[in-house]
Amino acid sequence: MAEAERERRRRFDALFRENIAGIASYCSWRSRSSGDEQDAVSEVFLIAWRRLDDVPDGDGARPWLYATARRVMSNQARANARRARLSEKLEAVPPRDANDGAGGDPAAERVREVLHRLESRDREVLLLAEWEGLSPAEIAKVLRCPAVTVRGRLHRARRRFRAAYDASLGPNASASVVVDPPGGTPVYVHPLP
Repeated sequence: MAEAERERRRRFDALFRENIAGIASYCSWRSRSSGDEQDAVSEVFLIAWRRLDDVPDGDGARPWLYATARRVMSNQARANARRARLSEKLEAVPPRDANDGAGGDPAAERVREVLHRLESRDREVLLLAEWEGLSPAEIAKVLRCPAVTVRGRLHRARRRFRAAYDASLGPNASASVVVDPPGGTPVYVHPLP
């Protein structure tokens, strides 16, 4: 086995030495940046290493590497186009300030403070449900747990949130609050009975 591995390594080293300059040049002329070029060249030879048994011997190796480089460059161009489209979409979204969702509203700011005091597990399930509007089944996929577990966590998190919110109001307070999170459904906070 060790001899076969050494032979495999020798074959790859020879393939690399004989073709690195040509593949680098091919990628260079088709890349948007030197970083993209280096990534593409690395990917081509990584594929060659992984699929060394598929690389033809002799004169067939060079066209195989160029075909691989062409596919790598095409994939890279598609990824760059996706990133550019996403950047355009993100630029169209108005920037959010640090108090977005609170808007100077003392009740909303209190909700934000209470949320930050909760354990991260409670905060996460509440934010996914109330701010992001995900169903328990969708939250289960995000958290990679059964939906029945999410429903239980969500119920307990809501009770803990309500208790913490009431405690933040002080004694003898009984206020109802509606907080309208950005992009989510309004959160109704009622004092516990």
